[in-house]
Amino acid sequence: MNRRTYFLVNDTRYDNHHGCLTVVRNLHAAMMSRGWSCTGSLPVSSSARNLQVRRGALEAADLIIVNGEGSLHHNSRNANRIFDICNALQKSHPLALVNAVWQDNDALKWEPLLANFKAIYARDRRSQKQLADIVPSVGYAPDLTFYDYPRFPNQQRSEYLCTDSVINSWTDKILDVVNSDDDIDICTMFTGRMDYLRGPKDWHKYIKYKIYPCLWGKLQSKVPPRYKTMKYAEHNTVELLRKFSTYNAVCVARYHALCFAIQQRIPFLAVASNSHKSESLLEDLGLPLDKYLIRPNELDNLKERLADIVLTHSSYNQQIETFNIQAKKLIDDMFRHVTE
Repeated sequence: MNRRTYFLVNDTRYDNHHGCLTVVRNLHAAMMSRGWSCTGSLPVSSSARNLQVRRGALEAADLIIVNGEGSLHHNSRNANRIFDICNALQKSHPLALVNAVWQDNDALKWEPLLANFKAIYARDRRSQKQLADIVPSVGYAPDLTFYDYPRFPNQQRSEYLCTDSVINSWTDKILDVVNSDDDIDICTMFTGRMDYLRGPKDWHKYIKYKIYPCLWGKLQSKVPPRYKTMKYAEHNTVELLRKFSTYNAVCVARYHALCFAIQQRIPFLAVASNSHKSESLLEDLGLPLDKYLIRPNELDNLKERLADIVLTHSSYNQQIETFNIQAKKLIDDMFRHVTE
């Protein structure tokens, strides 16, 4: 009998982040198009003890899909949480790992668990290589944001845009740059409000969403950098993509902002992040790191570098176009394998 129901582990919509919202929306769309329905999900940053609360949804599921996204690197807290969750679920369900970054985790710890997975797919070639050193038959399919997205013509009404970063020091520095240069704007990849709450423990975040931007804007009180950028937030992902299309070039300091820039065919500089994810994506496209990648502390001459990338980017248009087309096919192939 064909399996037709699945449960999602590491539902990153609860980060209220445009990239994560797109990933999960596309995952569900791809599964639904193949006749599968989702019985429920476990939010990002959950621990194995939260599985008991979702026992009914798990019992109704034929397959567990694990969204690797940005979690599985450097033995992080979330990586260890996902390990414990999968270790518990492997006893009762087949598991498929998709959309995974993978970098410098404990291979001896993970090998027995990964060996039991029905399917394993990395979203970049570096991650695929590290995983393949642990278990055989690791597939590759680009990030799930490449599965479906609107495309807007580049209207080029404004000069340059920069995004926030997972690295707080970058966000603080770029805010200073934006405040001193009228040609550079800023946006955040977080949504303007919290549509996804994990439960009572998330109410403190909800309150911060409401209060911290006001404390920063009116009183210049000390708040985490992400809340300093809330006034630049777009709640709707389509509108964020449309906004991207109005700039000559963007400096993308988050991985999914990089994905969006590639999909919209906009000249960009990518800022290195907390794993090899951005470098790997650039390599997978065949783009030179010396032209397209900067470090979080390399803010000198940023506007000049953005102007330079506008001039050179057209040389790489065809390979970016080819990557976007192939990405969709590879993702389709992945879901075909997962649902076999």
